[in-house]
This record gives sequence, C-alpha cells and structure tokens, in this order.
Amino acid sequence: SVAGDAMVDDHSDVTENAASATKGWLKEFLGKYRLCPYTSSASRAAVGLASVGVPVGGVHIQVTEPTTSSSATKAARIVDAFWTEVVTLMQSSQDEWATSLVVFPEYDDEFESFVEVCDGIIEPTVVATQATEVIGRAWFHPYYDADLVGHTDVIAGHAVPHKMVEGFMNSLNLES
Repeated sequence: SVAGDAMVDDHSDVTENAASATKGWLKEFLGKYRLCPYTSSASRAAVGLASVGVPVGGVHIQVTEPTTSSSATKAARIVDAFWTEVVTLMQSSQDEWATSLVVFPEYDDEFESFVEVCDGIIEPTVVATQATEVIGRAWFHPYYDADLVGHTDVIAGHAVPHKMVEGFMNSLNLES
C-alpha cells in the first residue's frame, strides 16, 4: 500500500507506527542533518547523483511484522527481509525506488543482537555474493552505540549514532 510518499508493506498498528516513525526520522533527522548526502526524505533519495546516471527516486520502506519467534528465526527473518529488498530494488526502476529501508521492530530493544545479525550474517552474505560494490548498506538502530560494537571510528555499513549527532547539533544550536 502507499502511505504518504513512500511504499510501506504494512499489516498492523505496529508496522504502521514503525513506518510513520521511519518516515519522520528520514525527514527530521537523516534529511535535516544531511547524514546521508543522497537522501532528503522518503520521496527523495539518490539526490545529487544525476551526473552519474542515477535518478532521484523514493525510499521503499519494508516493515517486518513482529512475531514471537526464536532468536534464530528472527535472525533468519531479517536476513530474508534484507535480500527481499535487494530483489525489490533490482526489479524496480531507479526513479521509482532509489533505496530501501528494512524496518524490523523486533530488534528495537536488542541493539547487540541486531549488530550481530548485520555484521555476522548479512554483511558476509553480501561479501560472498561479490556484491559489495552494488549493494550499499547502512545499519541504523535507535540505540546505536559505537562503543558497544567496538567501533571507535565510523565504518562502512554503520551509521553515525543518532544520539551523538543530535547532541552535537543541539550544541551548535545553543551556541548560535
């Protein structure tokens, strides 16, 4: 179904709330602070890439319905959701969907488990398929903590922590 400017696969209040929060985050955080130089909102991704042949398109948002599954099943479901979105993007025109976000509310309070799946399962599958040059990845999480992951620097696939950026931007606003 179409919700606002972005496509959202939704089935319940949880997924609708997650989709709405994600679209708000895209606009009020990612776009506002220009954390992704190519995404300004749910309807405008790949901004500034026309010179290399990439048209502006939307953000496909896939919210995965929460279940009461085991940690192994949950991990398999997020891996499946990731690769399903890769297929969705490959089968869509770039001006329709320039990028995708997999939203998985079951990991909202499980940051370390989330990172284990992203770094320990998804990333190796991207490498194994020799797709690192064509599949961009960025792991976003509401409780992202670089210290817990052991990353002292921003590394590929890991977004700058939300609280770090927000605190920095708030300090700039206080100084002006």
